[in-house]
Amino acid sequence: MLCFAAFAKVYAGGAQMGPPPSQSSSSAVPRSASTVPPAPVVGLENPWDVRKVIADLQNDTSNLQPLLRKINPQEWYDRRGAPSTYTVQWQSAQQQMNDVLSATRLFAQKTESLSLALDTYFRLEALEITERALAEGVTRYDLPATARELNSLIAHNFASRERIRGYIRDLAATTEQNFKIADGEAQRCREMISKQPVPTQAKKSKKE
Repeated sequence: MLCFAAFAKVYAGGAQMGPPPSQSSSSAVPRSASTVPPAPVVGLENPWDVRKVIADLQNDTSNLQPLLRKINPQEWYDRRGAPSTYTVQWQSAQQQMNDVLSATRLFAQKTESLSLALDTYFRLEALEITERALAEGVTRYDLPATARELNSLIAHNFASRERIRGYIRDLAATTEQNFKIADGEAQRCREMISKQPVPTQAKKSKKE
C-alpha cells in the first residue's frame, strides 16, 4: 500500500530527511511516497566533515598518551609533597583516553547515531575535566614546557568537542523532525485503513 511505502520512505530517511511538505488542512487523502522527498537539513554537517572532526579528536587524544608518560605524579608526591589525588587523576586520564578512542571509532562508523555522538561527547568531557585537574599539578610540580603542551592539547580538544556539541544539537533536532514526519505518516495510514470496507465473509458452499 502507498501509505506504508511512504511511511517506510520517511522513517528510513534518517538525518538526511528534510522538513515535511506543505499540505492543506482540508485534505484527508494520504499522499504518495513521491511527495515526501529526502533533502539535506540546513545546518547539519555531512558525514565526511564529521569524520574529519572525529579524526582530529582521535589524533589529539593519541597525542595525550606520550604526554602522560612524561608526567609522574607519584614522584611529585614522594619528592615535593603533592597531593596523592594527582596519581588517581593520572590513572583515570589513561583509562578515559582509551574510552574516548573506542567511542570515536564507533562514532566514525555511524555518524548519524545520536547515542554514539552523545557517548563520544560525554567521554570527551570527562577526559577534559581530568586533564584540567591534572594540568594544575603539572603547572605546579612539573616542567613549564610540559604544562604548556598539556594546556595546548586541552584547548585544541575543547574546540573540536564544541563542534561535536553543535553537531549533536542539529542531529537531535533532525531526529525529532523525522519522528514527527513518520508519526504523521503513520496517522494517515491508520486513517486510510480505518476507512476501508470490511471484507464480507465468503459464501458457504452448497454442501454446507
